Amino acid sequence: MSPQNFDVIVVGAGHAGTEAAFAAANLGSKVLLLATSLQCVAMMPCNPSVGGPGKGHLVREIHALGGQMGKQVDATYLQIRILNESKGPAVQALRAQSDKVRYHLHVKAKLEAHPNITLVQGEAVALLHQNQSVYGVRIITGIEYHARSVILCTGTFLNGHIILGHSKTPGGPSGNTASIHLSDSIVELGIRIHRLQTATPPRIAGNSIDFSKMKPMPGDSGILTFTKDISRQKQRQCYLTHTTAATVDAVKQNLHDSPLKIGNITQHGPKHCPSIDRKVIRFPDIEMHHIFVEPESDFHDEWYLLGLTTSMPPEAQEAVVHSVPGLENASIVRYGYAIEYDAVDATQLKKNMEFKQVANLFTAGQINGTSGYEEAAAQGLIAGINAHHKAHGKAPFVLKSTTSYLAEMVDELVTNPRSEPLRVTTSSSEFRLHLRSDNAEERLTAIGYELGLITKDRYDFEEWQKQIVNQEVEALKNTLLRPTKEVLAKLSELNSSAFKNTISLANLLSREEIRYRDLKHFGYACISQTHLVSKIETRIKYDFFLQKLKRRMEHADELDGLILNEDTYYAGIDGLSASTKEKIQSVKPFSVGQAAKIEGISSAEIALLIHACKQGLA
Repeated sequence: MSPQNFDVIVVGAGHAGTEAAFAAANLGSKVLLLATSLQCVAMMPCNPSVGGPGKGHLVREIHALGGQMGKQVDATYLQIRILNESKGPAVQALRAQSDKVRYHLHVKAKLEAHPNITLVQGEAVALLHQNQSVYGVRIITGIEYHARSVILCTGTFLNGHIILGHSKTPGGPSGNTASIHLSDSIVELGIRIHRLQTATPPRIAGNSIDFSKMKPMPGDSGILTFTKDISRQKQRQCYLTHTTAATVDAVKQNLHDSPLKIGNITQHGPKHCPSIDRKVIRFPDIEMHHIFVEPESDFHDEWYLLGLTTSMPPEAQEAVVHSVPGLENASIVRYGYAIEYDAVDATQLKKNMEFKQVANLFTAGQINGTSGYEEAAAQGLIAGINAHHKAHGKAPFVLKSTTSYLAEMVDELVTNPRSEPLRVTTSSSEFRLHLRSDNAEERLTAIGYELGLITKDRYDFEEWQKQIVNQEVEALKNTLLRPTKEVLAKLSELNSSAFKNTISLANLLSREEIRYRDLKHFGYACISQTHLVSKIETRIKYDFFLQKLKRRMEHADELDGLILNEDTYYAGIDGLSASTKEKIQSVKPFSVGQAAKIEGISSAEIALLIHACKQGLA
């Protein structure tokens, strides 16, 4: 049987793989999408939630660039709400509870309907390559497929092992078969791999939960969703409960059976989502930890226990679960477990997600050492774009690091080695006030349009909205307000202090207690587009900080613009320490900006690199 030919092959049909397939296919490539099982397409083996601070920002950025995750979540959510609404605009974000069954079916149907995507069930067991250049894959049945670009999006399936107490058996998430043979082919190409782990909590039968002992957590109706639709009225409830002293005692009594103590699992797990046993080990005196009880689907009655992750034996999980208010009589329908898997050292990648030492081979998602559906989808989008570009002889697509959380995540992945899965958080970015959830389109839609992933109508609409905001900000700066008796009386009603000299409406709006809609009391005609008001207020109220941030971003862009030669002999640059030379030679940074992000390199050494680059020595 002669091999079938494609432009791009995507191995793995999870969130990274499906996003990569859609991106390449929407740009015009013929794409083969391989799944070990068609039941694994867009599967949500952990919590079917999408979003939150950092992660929700990523989903908005994916949508702004022309990706698919935001659309898929909006079509399938059980609940959606705004987190951190009472806090600053930098950390406000959407979080949706998806229906995991409907999400899988919805994405699978979209893939099947796409004219440029061929979806095939088959386990990839070998990469086809010659002279450090990949040209296809072989699946377990012996069938070969050829392509100009190959993307590995294997998630946690690669040489996966399921750990439950003392038990450790080969397997993938949700009881699926692991991908056992592909790691050998990856290592054969000289690619470094290491072991990471993640875990998931037990699932509970909803009819066995006493919700009266828990705090209801309703969704938000009438808000803008990831794709700027209006959220629906009817939504499912989530609930909040907590651990108790009895929970901590149950964990302590069973710690000897925890894989963390037994030692039958790597310690390299996600620090932002620790298991309940790890929480007790680290904080033995804390009795109360929040537990969010969340529905998984309208198609079944299984509930997720966010905050109660564990891979202790079943009897220990029973004791822990039954110690939680509202779960005293809960029936566990699926026990929690940990999964250990192979991941690549992502510092072997270029910023376009292609390996430096292997041509035409890209990776995206948890194989690169990230955690979460959102991080995976974001990488899949970038890998899909670049695999298409490579297949058609186009230049690599690389986002400036100041444009998005997405770009910062890629920068971090390819620059510094990781001993634990990376999770995107708002605290990780010095530019977070600029990289807000509400302005993702302003930052990225023009780029998506230039790529070919955004329609002209959508681009024109976003440009029109951007123009309205800009014009309104300028109008407020140029509209003056005099301290008349009427004005001062109204200010007193609004609990705002008086002023003596004429000020602009922008100056008035910069006050914490004044809202944009309050300006109508001073004769100003406010715009009617309510969804643009928060953008206007943020621009005005945070103008001082945004201007300072803009200068730092310009400096970062300048460093990113200093491109380093791949063949630079760093050992010949005087003033660099031996360890710095070794790190730079290993990472081979694309620019001085990337070099500046390598851990352990001083600002003085970056200054030397800048000088060498400008002198043509680097």
